[in-house]
Amino acid sequence: MNLDPDLLRLLQSMPPDIKVPVDWVAQRRAGKAMEPQLVGPDGALPVKSVEAHRIDGPDSGVDLRVYRPDGVSAMTIIHVHGGGWTLGDLDAVDHTARKICRRFNAVVVSCTYRLAPEHPFPAAYDDTLAAVRWTLAHVGELGGDAERVLILGDSAGGNLVAAVSLALRDEARRSPGTLPALRAQLLLYPVVDMRDSVRATPSYAADRDPSFRSMMLDLCVEAYVQGDSHGDWRASPQAADDLSGLPPTMVVVLGVDPLRDQAVDYAGRIKQAQVRCELIEFTHLTHGFAHIGALVPAAATALDEVLTRFEQFADVKAGENR
Repeated sequence: MNLDPDLLRLLQSMPPDIKVPVDWVAQRRAGKAMEPQLVGPDGALPVKSVEAHRIDGPDSGVDLRVYRPDGVSAMTIIHVHGGGWTLGDLDAVDHTARKICRRFNAVVVSCTYRLAPEHPFPAAYDDTLAAVRWTLAHVGELGGDAERVLILGDSAGGNLVAAVSLALRDEARRSPGTLPALRAQLLLYPVVDMRDSVRATPSYAADRDPSFRSMMLDLCVEAYVQGDSHGDWRASPQAADDLSGLPPTMVVVLGVDPLRDQAVDYAGRIKQAQVRCELIEFTHLTHGFAHIGALVPAAATALDEVLTRFEQFADVKAGENR
């Protein structure tokens, strides 16, 4: 294991492995307490405006936060947070949404969803799909560019992005032109397969990520998918029979992550389906690196590299406000 030294020091300062049964409420409190460290000593990056929206969802309201950059927006980016479907909210990723807004000079719509285990599958999927549909339907009013709508998510957020992209593809096939198309999707260390077969993958069996053990993955999956729906494509996009017609896809994986192999396999299937796909792998970082740049400089550098390559991959030109 060749992890970044700053990252290793951070991980050594973290609490020991989670206790079972998991007190998810306590885990959320612990995450909330860490938010100021993730923002960093200089405070939140300024953007032109931040607006809260509450839209109608399938069973309840869905909260969104819209970030606008200075000047004319170059594009619209939908951001879906991770947290194992059990943790996280709009505040937890506010610093990341602001960075993306400034980096791309984009209108950023940050999405959240009902959390498991209180709200099991398909609640998070349903809420995310409602949020993305709403964003696409209102992209012009939000000030973004309907021809340049990107979507990204990490971990559980990557799972939700992958599933929603499949749903939107199917809707577009049934009713072409109803909503603007997604120009590209970025899946950061995503969960794409919740079936038992993933336990046979080398990366899961190796269990080498000190920040995200294979047992923790299992606990999050079981909190979210509490029945027998692990093979439903809305939970496991890898289970979808057809991956053709998806937006161009960039997948980021980590050498030590138990999710690595399933994400690599998913990227391979996307390529086989004749969809443009790029795979990026980092061997010195761990799960969740996208949000810890204030604590680990190497994580900030890696995220900058990913965003630059995604900009090039999606063939969009960001503004100069960085």
